[in-house]
Amino acid sequence: MERKEIKNRIIALAYEALGTEIAETESLKESGVDSLSLVAVAVGIEEDFGFTFCEDDLQPEKLQTLSDLVAITEKYV
Repeated sequence: MERKEIKNRIIALAYEALGTEIAETESLKESGVDSLSLVAVAVGIEEDFGFTFCEDDLQPEKLQTLSDLVAITEKYV
């Protein structure tokens, strides 16, 4: 699966969970994404792509932007 397809699916999942669009390089925290919202997006990604993130990948310092989520998802797809 290509990065662009992964990115577009994650953007759609984030919009579903958050009700707002987030740019790929925009800070999740500054966009109003809190820990519960981030969990909702991560669960949506896991369900949509059919894998489970390892706990280490979901550390807040590793998930600063949507681009970070795309990069981590690419490891599993």
